[in-house]
Amino acid sequence: MDKKILITGSEGFIGHHLLKNLNKKKIKLFASYYKKNNKKKFKNVKYLKCNFKKFEEIKTLINKTKPNVIYHLAAKSHPTYSFKNPINTMETNVMGTVKLFEACRSLKNKPKIIVACSSAQFGSKNKNELPINEKSSSFPEHIYGFSKLIQNLLSKQYSKMFKMKIYQAIIFNTSGQGKNFDVFQDICRQYLRQKNKKKIFIETGNLNNLRDFSHVDDVAQALIKISRKGKSGESYIISSNKLEQVSKIISILKKLTKREIIIKKNIKLFRKFDEKFILGNNSKIKKIGWKNKKNMEDIIKDIIFK
Repeated sequence: MDKKILITGSEGFIGHHLLKNLNKKKIKLFASYYKKNNKKKFKNVKYLKCNFKKFEEIKTLINKTKPNVIYHLAAKSHPTYSFKNPINTMETNVMGTVKLFEACRSLKNKPKIIVACSSAQFGSKNKNELPINEKSSSFPEHIYGFSKLIQNLLSKQYSKMFKMKIYQAIIFNTSGQGKNFDVFQDICRQYLRQKNKKKIFIETGNLNNLRDFSHVDDVAQALIKISRKGKSGESYIISSNKLEQVSKIISILKKLTKREIIIKKNIKLFRKFDEKFILGNNSKIKKIGWKNKKNMEDIIKDIIFK
């Protein structure tokens, strides 16, 4: 059983939900953060500030906590941010990961490190190339995707060269309550602002794209499963293995609320770089005992009813 766990980037969407899932266990939990946030703090968790661009702060964090397991989620995690801030994205995502590995390499008892990678590393695929698996070719569309590809390769290299216990979790589209810059949140928040009106008007971008959506609680459980049953140096795709059109969000919302919803296309909501198809093959992670339990309807229920 894991005795001490550190989650980097705990203020982020997945980090917060992972803390929630792990907080039910009898383990010592540490959570690093970069900025203060308004998310609920958990009583049994020790929170520590750390800037992942500063090696000394990372070393201090590791020496203070001496974890058995690290879930490395600290990152600049949005493609749009990387368009405007490529240097900061690379420094945080790539060099921050190298610095974490170096801080852990000096420990006598080296921890397991589960690195949160992203489907963005694969870039655009034709429909006949789907579903994407762990060995699919990678041609990222933006700096964020490129940084995640390098993060994945670095993890494999450190595992091989230094015999460190590092595992790559390649996370596909994930949503749930509390996520920002997300199509579920955007549509549901527009609904919630107008729910007392006779007609609901929803502004949208491209609803025709096809995506692979997972609920954040399923993703948290997948990360835990990788830490317990995964093989060091290996990558594991976390996905629903279902290709769904984005427009299905509107259909589900109509079904759940029984309201008249009118769609208004807004050209400003269309992304410059936007993969038409994203679908991940989750058969590898299923072999170590994980399976997704929730779906798109569960995501929407969590956002509009909780």
